[in-house]
Amino acid sequence: MFKSSSSVPEGSLVYIKESNSMFIRTSKGWSKLLVLSLIPCITNQAGIKVLLKIPFPLLTVAPLLSQLRMIALNFPLSGDMNGIRGADLQCYRQSQEAQLYGTFRAFLAVPTQDLTSLVKRTDRTLPVVNLKGQLLAKSWNSLFEGNNAAHFNAKKFPIYTFNGRNILKDPLWSNKMVWHGSNLRGGHVPEENCQGWQASNLTEGLASPLSQRKLLAGQRHNCSNSLVVLCSSDSQPGDTRSFGCK
Repeated sequence: MFKSSSSVPEGSLVYIKESNSMFIRTSKGWSKLLVLSLIPCITNQAGIKVLLKIPFPLLTVAPLLSQLRMIALNFPLSGDMNGIRGADLQCYRQSQEAQLYGTFRAFLAVPTQDLTSLVKRTDRTLPVVNLKGQLLAKSWNSLFEGNNAAHFNAKKFPIYTFNGRNILKDPLWSNKMVWHGSNLRGGHVPEENCQGWQASNLTEGLASPLSQRKLLAGQRHNCSNSLVVLCSSDSQPGDTRSFGCK
């Protein structure tokens, strides 16, 4: 579809059966369609289900509220993740397997990247939600407000993996700690990031226990430990539903 996009007229629609999604060809490329309303079905006299006719004004699409997602990788990792690019690649692959749109990056600080910079400045007031859309933090900025940081609701609204596992209850994560390598303000901490997330022996990295109410309450841990790795997304529309007959 993407290889032939230059030859497809603007306004053309494409339906992808495998992902149950639809795209429209725009002047800038393909744009995914999001439909909010569930259109009910009725059975006609021949016993065939058809879409119920609804007056046009009722089919107007409501505005979508943007949000940021935070989801854990499907397995714990030691401090050796093949660097930040290796961790980002894991986030990308697993988000694609989960059929989640948007760009996911590892929630890890390195000398060339602070956590605050993972999200563009205009999106840092957006709420942070988990895989199920439950609120984890009122905004991205609230995660980096130092000692007065907003509560991170990992207990009330848990963190899920891309394949839907609750890491607070799943025995695969015997240590409920999150790697990050950051100070309370979201900046990287020199020599506390498992040598750029490329080492697992004789080095340390900063991690936070999910039992606490602040995501960046850093504690030093040996990089040989296998801990939680979070992935954060760019801004995405809120929860959506498709329509049609079942």
